[in-house]
Amino acid sequence: MWVGREQHRDEVREWVRAGAEGGSAQGGLLRVEGEAGAGRTSFVREAMAGAAARGCRVRYAAADAPGVALPLRAALDCLHPDGPGRAAVVSLLREAETAARPGGALLAAMDLLAAGAERWCGERPLLLVLDDAHWADPASLLLWRRLARSAQRLPLLLAATRRPLPRRPEVELLWAEPGGLTVGLEPLSAGEAAELLRDALGAPAGPRLREAAALAGGNPRLLGELLEQWAGLIRVDEGRAELTVPVAGLPPVPASLARGLGYLHRRARATLRHAALLGPEFTARELALVRARPARELMAVLEEPVLAGLLEDTGDLLRFRHPALCRALYAETPGALRTALHHDAARAFAEAGLDPARTAEQLLRGGRLNAWAVRWLADSAPGLVAGAPGTAAELLERALEQGGLRRETLEALEEQLADAALMLRRPESVDLLAGLRARTTDPDRRAAVDFKLVSALMIQGDMARSLAATERALAEEFPSAPWRLRLEACRVLALADLHRPAEAYALAGPLVGRAERLGDPLCGAEVHHAVSFALFHLNRGRESLRHVAEGIAYARRSPAANDMRLLLLANQAEGHLRFDEPQIVAAALREARELAVATRSTGRLVVTEARLAEFHYRLGDWDAALEAVARAGALPVSDGWLPVVVRGLRARVLGHRDEREAAAAELAALPADAFATPAARRYASHVLLARALLAEREGRPADALAALEPALADASGEAVAYERPWVLSEMVRLALESGETATARAAVAACGRTVSALPGYPGPELALLRCRGLFAQDPELLARALLRGESGGWPLVLGHLLEDLAVARAWRGDLTGSRAALTRAVTAYEGLGARWDTARADARLRSLGVRRGSRSARRRAASGWEALTPAELKVALLVAQGRSNPEIASALFLSPRTVQTHVSHILAKLQVRSRAAVAAQAAARPPGASGP
Repeated sequence: MWVGREQHRDEVREWVRAGAEGGSAQGGLLRVEGEAGAGRTSFVREAMAGAAARGCRVRYAAADAPGVALPLRAALDCLHPDGPGRAAVVSLLREAETAARPGGALLAAMDLLAAGAERWCGERPLLLVLDDAHWADPASLLLWRRLARSAQRLPLLLAATRRPLPRRPEVELLWAEPGGLTVGLEPLSAGEAAELLRDALGAPAGPRLREAAALAGGNPRLLGELLEQWAGLIRVDEGRAELTVPVAGLPPVPASLARGLGYLHRRARATLRHAALLGPEFTARELALVRARPARELMAVLEEPVLAGLLEDTGDLLRFRHPALCRALYAETPGALRTALHHDAARAFAEAGLDPARTAEQLLRGGRLNAWAVRWLADSAPGLVAGAPGTAAELLERALEQGGLRRETLEALEEQLADAALMLRRPESVDLLAGLRARTTDPDRRAAVDFKLVSALMIQGDMARSLAATERALAEEFPSAPWRLRLEACRVLALADLHRPAEAYALAGPLVGRAERLGDPLCGAEVHHAVSFALFHLNRGRESLRHVAEGIAYARRSPAANDMRLLLLANQAEGHLRFDEPQIVAAALREARELAVATRSTGRLVVTEARLAEFHYRLGDWDAALEAVARAGALPVSDGWLPVVVRGLRARVLGHRDEREAAAAELAALPADAFATPAARRYASHVLLARALLAEREGRPADALAALEPALADASGEAVAYERPWVLSEMVRLALESGETATARAAVAACGRTVSALPGYPGPELALLRCRGLFAQDPELLARALLRGESGGWPLVLGHLLEDLAVARAWRGDLTGSRAALTRAVTAYEGLGARWDTARADARLRSLGVRRGSRSARRRAASGWEALTPAELKVALLVAQGRSNPEIASALFLSPRTVQTHVSHILAKLQVRSRAAVAAQAAARPPGASGP
C-alpha cells in the first residue's frame, strides 16, 4: 500500500507524534493532495490510526458534491455526526435559513463548533480529518482555517485532502495557510509500480505484466482495478507473475473504468471521448478536425482535464496520462459509431494535409476500407511507406485481402507492400520482391527491384544468395550507370561478408573514381560504404573509418542518401567505440537518432537505439541503456538479432544489479533459435556473459564456465569478434577459481589468437593483458591493464580490473595494496549500482583475508541533492539551465515521458514545486558539487 510513499508515510507519522505530544512545529495542519486513486484517504487513515494509538480523540468526515450547498455540513459531520451537539448546531442553521440576515446565526453555529473543539482539546489531543475537501461547503472550509490558526496554541491536529479538481478559491485559501505539512502524491514510477505488483501478487512481475501495468499511468487504484480484470490471465510460475497472453491480446478495458470522471463538465467529457478516438497522443489540430471546432475553443474545454492530470501537455502533443482511461473512454462510444467516426476523421485529416500516417491509423481502426480509402492509399502509399512502414504494411495487406482491385492498382499496392516489408526488414520481403522482379520488364526498373532484392537478402543474412542475385543483375543490360554502380557496391559487400575481403577490396578500388566522376551523392556514399566494409574485414580499422567519414560527407549532400547516411553513422559510432573514442561516438549517434526520428526510418532507428544501448552500458549509464533497448524492442521490425541485444543487455544490467529473477526472465524469453543468424551471433556476448553471471551468483561456477565455452571455438567469422576477448578474460577468471587450469590456458591462447587478428584495437589488447595477468596472478601485468583501462574510461571494466588487481596483490601478500584496490573497485561498482559485483569482490577478497575498512555501503539520502540518482542529477542540472523536457530528452537520449518522471522525482526529493526553484537550489550549491 505504501510503495513509493514511504517517505511521506514517515513524515505523516512524525507529524502525528509531534502533534500528539503537543509540540508540533508544523502548526498542526496536514494537507494531502493527489489525483483520484492516488491514496489520499490511506494517508489520513494512517494519521487517524497513529493518533488513536497515542490517546488522541479522532473525528473524520468525507465531503461530497451535494454537500457543497449546505452550510457547515462537512464540519458538522466531522465534529458531531450525531447527538445533542449536532442538534444544537442544526437548530442555529435552521434559524439562519429563515432569518432575513442569516450571518449572525451562521457565525454562532461556527462559534459553537469551534468552542466544542477547544473544549475537547482541553481533555486530550484532538485530530479532525476532512476528506475530499474539494467538495466541502465554504463555511466548513472557513472553520477549518480558523481552527488551523488555533492549532498553534492547542493540542489540535487538522487534516484535509483534495484532488486537483474542482479548483475552488475557498480550498486554495485553506492550502495557503502558513505552516503545517503538505504531502503531494505523485504517480508511481515504473519501478514503484513493479514493486506494487510484487506486493499484490506475491511474486515479481514479468516483462509483459510490467508493460501492461504502464496502462495505469502510475495510479495505484487504477492499477488495482486492472489487476482484478486480468486476474484470470496472470499466472505465478517459478517465482514470477506473468501474463499468459501478450499485452496486445489483453481484453478491452471496460468503459466502467471511466466512471470516476463524473466530476468533469459534460463538454469536457465528450471532448475526451473524441480524443480517445485519436489514440493515447494527439495534437490540438487533430482534435479540432474531429470535433469540427476551432482549436482555441477546444483548448479552453481541455483546460479542465489538463488541470485534473488526465491529459499532459507536452508542448507539441496532448497525451492521456492514464492509457487505460483512454481505452475506457474509447469503449464508451458504440462500435458502429466508432467505425464511422474513424472514417470521418481519416478523411478530415487527408483533406487538411496532415501526416499520412495519422490518416492511415484512423483507417486501420475503422475496419473495412471503402472506395475513397483505397484511392487515398494508392495515391499516398509511397510517402506512407517512407514515413510509417509498419502502418503502411498493415493497411496495404488489408486492402489486398479485401480484393476487388483493378490490375494497375493491385500491382502498385503489391510493390509498395514489398517496399514496406523491406524497410521493416521482414523475411517475406524477399519473396515479395522476387515476385515483383518476375513481373517487371523495364530494364532500369528491374535493376531497381534487383537492388532491393539484394538488400533484402543481406538483411536476412543470406549473403550467398545476395551475391548470386547481384551477379545475375549485373549480367543483364540496363542503361542506368547509377544502378550498375550501386549493384557493384553490393557485390563488394557480399564478398567481404563471405570471407573474401581481399577480392572485395580489389573490386572496390575502381568504384571510388567512378563515383567521383558520376557525382551522385547516393552512389558516392554507397561506394565508400563498400570500401570501408572490405577494409573492416581486412582488419584495417582506421582506414575503414576514413572511408566511412567520406561516405557520410557524400550522404549529407542529398536527402536521397539519408538511409545510407544513417547506416554509415551507425558504423562510425561502432568503429570509434572500438577505439575508445566516446566523444565521436556520442556525436555520431546523436546525429543518427535525430535523422532517423525525423525521417521515420524504423529499420535504421532500431540499429541506432541498439548502438546507443551498448554505448550507455559501457559508459556506466545503465538506466539510459535500458531506455534505449526498450525503445529498440518496441519498434516494429523483424531483425533476428534484436531479441539478443534487447534481452541480453537487459539481463546483464539486471544481473549486475542483483535482480536475479528479472534477469533470468529476460534470458528465458529468448527464442530457441535466437542465434540462428550471423547477425545475432555477433551480439552473443551479452547473453553468454549474462548467463555466466547468473550461474556464478547462484553458486554454480561450473555452469558459469560452461556458459562461456562457445567463446573458445575459432569458428569462421567468430575468431575476429570484437567482444570475444573480454568474454575469454572472464572465462580465465572463472576457470582459475574452479581449478580448471587447462581451460584457463586455452582461453588465454584463444584470446591471443583473436587479438593478433585485431591489431590496433585497445579493447582486445586490454582483455589479453587481463587474461595473462589473471593466469599468472601477476600484479604488474594487471596494473598495466588497469592503466590502459583508465584511459578508456569504462566504469565496469575498471571495477573488474581493480578487483583482479586486489586478488593478485593479496596472493602476493600485499594486503595493504589489495585493500586499496578493493576499495576502489567497490566504489566503481557502487557508482553503477552493481550490487552483485560488490558482493562478489568482497567474497573473493574475504577468503584471502582482506576486508574493506567500512563494510556498509553509503545509503542514499531520502531528500536533497544527495537523494538524486545519477540519472536524476543529469536531468536536474539541465532543468537548472532552463532546458525544456523535449530538449533534455534529446540531449540524454531519453523519452519525454522518462524525463517527466525524473522531473517529478526531482521536485519531490528537493521538496520544491517549480523548475525555477530547482534552478535556484542548483545556483546555491557549493562550487564543485557535481554529484550526489
